Amino acid sequence: MELSLWDTAGQEEFDRLRALSYEDTHVIMLCFSVDSRDSFENVASKWIEEISENCAGVKLVLTALKCDLRKDEFLNDNPNAITYEEGLAKAKEIGAVKYLECSAVQNRGIMETFYEAAKVALEVRTQGSNGSGERCVIL
Repeated sequence: MELSLWDTAGQEEFDRLRALSYEDTHVIMLCFSVDSRDSFENVASKWIEEISENCAGVKLVLTALKCDLRKDEFLNDNPNAITYEEGLAKAKEIGAVKYLECSAVQNRGIMETFYEAAKVALEVRTQGSNGSGERCVIL
């Protein structure tokens, strides 16, 4: 079995190129930054529509990035940061099978995020597969 991970650019100038990467995708890790309302709102306003057009029915794992930025350097809450509850509600709204959070700065949740996404990909592959030598693709 082969596991492929693809990181695609979100900028508009990459829209046509990005569409090529959706083929054979089993899971999409849809990520947003907790310190960016625009990033969070784009989950529903941009990405879900694009995903539906290019690979309807694919499993989604919503992932919050930069969770360390919920607090400032003095450990005060950042009032503009997306909360865990907001992220969880968005995951339910878009039909994500999992909601995960991580912080590269704090090295928190990174391995778990990829592990959980791989688990979902394997479940999808197992449901629709009967042979070996196949691959799982996480976008």
